Amino acid sequence: MLLLATKVWEQRKLGDISEKRIEKNNSLSIDNILSNSAIYGIVKQNQYFDKTIANNIQNYYIVHTNDFIYNPRISNNAPFGPISRNKLAESGVMSPLYLVFYFSKKSLSDFFEIYFKSSKWHNFMYMHGNSGARSDRFAIKDNEFFKMRVKIPHNKSEIDKIYRLNILLNSLITLYERKTRLLSKLRTFLTQRLFSNSSKVSLYFDNKNWSKHKISEFLTERNEKVIPNPSIPLVSFTVEKGVTPKSKRYNREFLVKDDKKKYKITKKNDIVYNPANLKFGAIARNKFGNAAFSPIYVTFITKLNPVFTEFLVRRKDFIKLALKYQEGTVYERMAVKSKDFLSLKIYLPNSSRDINHIAQILQSLDTLVSLNKNKISLITLIKKELLNTMFI
Repeated sequence: MLLLATKVWEQRKLGDISEKRIEKNNSLSIDNILSNSAIYGIVKQNQYFDKTIANNIQNYYIVHTNDFIYNPRISNNAPFGPISRNKLAESGVMSPLYLVFYFSKKSLSDFFEIYFKSSKWHNFMYMHGNSGARSDRFAIKDNEFFKMRVKIPHNKSEIDKIYRLNILLNSLITLYERKTRLLSKLRTFLTQRLFSNSSKVSLYFDNKNWSKHKISEFLTERNEKVIPNPSIPLVSFTVEKGVTPKSKRYNREFLVKDDKKKYKITKKNDIVYNPANLKFGAIARNKFGNAAFSPIYVTFITKLNPVFTEFLVRRKDFIKLALKYQEGTVYERMAVKSKDFLSLKIYLPNSSRDINHIAQILQSLDTLVSLNKNKISLITLIKKELLNTMFI
C-alpha cells in the first residue's frame, strides 16, 4: 500500500502478543450466551436465533469486550471459520469449542480486527490444520494457532490509518444498506397505495375512475416451443432472480438423453410465473430476453405497459387473490393453473397515461434500489481487495 510505510513492519508470532483466555463461567446466565457469526460477528445467541440453544453453560468461557473469538465452523463466508472481535459493550459466555484470546494493547486489537477480516491468515490455517472427521468444522490445535506469524506496523499511526480506512468503508456500506432498505420500503408502500384505487391516489391522475377487468383482457399465454440454441438459450426461473441464466445448482440438463427435446419460449417483457411456487413470490417480468425454459412455467404476453403489469401482479394482495385458486393435496405441489390465473378480476386505470405514470414512478424507485445495491457490491469488493493487499 502506497499510503503505508511498509518497510517498518515487523513479523510477530501471535502467541507472543496475545493471551489465551480460559475463564470459566460461574455467574453469567444463559441470557448472556454469545455466538460468532461469519457475517454479523459476535452476537447474542437469543437475538441471532430468536431463542437460546444451549442449556448447560457451566463449562462455558467468559468473553469480555474486545476479546477475540475463533469459531471453527466452516461456511462459504468463512472457509476456515470466522475470527471476530467482541464489540458488544458487555461480557458474555461462549462454548469451549471456541478459542478465546485477547491483546493487551488497543492498537493491536484494532489491527487484528481488520486483519482477520482479510484472507491473509487462511494459508497458515491450510498448512497447519485440517477439516478433521467433521467436514463442517476446521481442526487446528490451540498451540499451532498461536504460532501464526503476522507482520505488524511498528508505528501506531500506521495501524490508525488502516483502522480509519476500514471504518470509512464500513460506514459507506452501512449508509447505502440503510438507504436501500428505506427505498425498498417506499417502493412497497407506493406499490400498494398506487394500486389501491382510493380517492387519495386518484387525485394525482387524469382519470379518477378505475374499472374492473379480467386478467385475460390484457394477458395472453405464450405456448410456443423450441429446441434451445445460442439465440434462445436454456434458462432457469427463480424466486430471487426471475428469468436467469442456468447455474450449476439448477443445471440438470445432462440428465436429459433426448437432445431434440423442446422447451417453452419466453420473450423479453413477458410475465412469467411458476404455478407451484406462486405462494413464494415466483412471478416476475422477463428482463433477460428471448430464452427457453421448462414447460412447467407459464409465460404471458402483456398488452399493457410491461413494468406496470409486473408491479401489478407482484403485489402481495394480488398473489393472495390468486392463491384462492390453488389446487392439490400436498402443500408443496399446490398450484394455480393458468386458466384460473387469467380469470382473476382486478381494477385498472381507464387512462393509458395513468398506467404509464404509475409505471414510471415505480420503475424510478426500482432503478434507485438497484443502483444502491450495485454501490454496496462495489464498495464491498473494494474493501475485500484492500484487505488482501493492505497486509504484507
